[in-house]
Amino acid sequence: MTGRASLAEWRRNWHLVLLTVIGITCVPTTLPVYTIGLFVAPLQADFGWSRGAIQGAILCSTGLGLAGGPFAGWLVRRIGLKRAILSGLIGMGCALALAAAIHGSLWQLYLAYALIALIGAGTSAVTWSCLIAERFSASRGLALGIALSGSGLSAVLMPRLVMLGMAWGGWRTAYLLLAGFALLVILPLCALMLPRTGKYAADETATSSSGRSGLPLAAVLRDRRFWLIGASTAAIYLAVGGIIPNLVPALGDRGLPLAQAVTIMGILGGAIIAGRILVGLMIDHVWAPLIATIILLPAAGACLLLISHAGFTAYAVAAALLGAATGMEFDMLGFLVARYFGLADFARIYGRLYMFVAAAAGTAPWAYGALYDHLRSYDVAFILSALLLAGGAAGLLALGRYPADSADEQSA
Repeated sequence: MTGRASLAEWRRNWHLVLLTVIGITCVPTTLPVYTIGLFVAPLQADFGWSRGAIQGAILCSTGLGLAGGPFAGWLVRRIGLKRAILSGLIGMGCALALAAAIHGSLWQLYLAYALIALIGAGTSAVTWSCLIAERFSASRGLALGIALSGSGLSAVLMPRLVMLGMAWGGWRTAYLLLAGFALLVILPLCALMLPRTGKYAADETATSSSGRSGLPLAAVLRDRRFWLIGASTAAIYLAVGGIIPNLVPALGDRGLPLAQAVTIMGILGGAIIAGRILVGLMIDHVWAPLIATIILLPAAGACLLLISHAGFTAYAVAAALLGAATGMEFDMLGFLVARYFGLADFARIYGRLYMFVAAAAGTAPWAYGALYDHLRSYDVAFILSALLLAGGAAGLLALGRYPADSADEQSA
């Protein structure tokens, strides 16, 4: 029965999974993180800003997800999924175009990246996860894993778009190319393919009328598991969110040419995709915190490998292990929310947990860049990442078994 239900879900909704893969390439927590490292050198050359100052832009984009996450959840409830996503894509495109127009003042860079988070909030992982979670039950983990693998595609595609833009006309052209991708490619696809209405309606009566079970937000905020998930997710995102945008400069310090560093970023992106799909498949059948631990502990070792002067192959292996850890986290977060708290208030609960993601992923690049400016080395930062990944695994293991009613819903 479960197999039939899974096939039926995929027949009805496969196109939305594919759309999410594409849409996730341009969300406030992925695109800036995977591209900022390539803008460091040209912005330093033109304006003389330090690495820490430039990486501080991520604090303004991903960090302002503290407001953007709950705002996205609110948008889903008020105007519906389709309008939330379309408005967010328009906001993302405008903010990226604004970044191309900065003229020497650091606050202009920060403003552009802040607007990515605020007016681009509707296209965050909160809304895309709602789209998938509401349409899949029997194979929710796999669906989320495949759908959110778009963050890996972002790691592969977006740095190459930036390099193409820089080859055509410099860093300003690169920002315009990113804006064009959001507005001219993803926006029309979403306008055509997103359903006009969904189970997450634009009114407060949706919960009672849809028949979805689960805890209300107020009860979840009093549940220790909410805070365990939040703290564990924050630890994981501090670790990977600090490494990823600093990876290209760090590899350059190790003597790797830019082309090889971008290739390693591509390997990381491919591992994100593979990690999302593999983990998504496994968590439909095995306790999710155990799967997370199996992925996170080797990634902790990979952080230590980056400290060595081992060469291209070793760094590629480390990037693959880190990519697998990065890849599992977004779909793991959506899956854990659905399994421990249900779907009744999914958008708002996910939006609150997204605050942990945003705070960690937004703070980490700036903190790691500042550590480099102070120590002239990333070694301490990479050791810290190893400890954080191990701590995140321990926190997830402490969640305990799924609630009985969640198991019933999953098998239905």
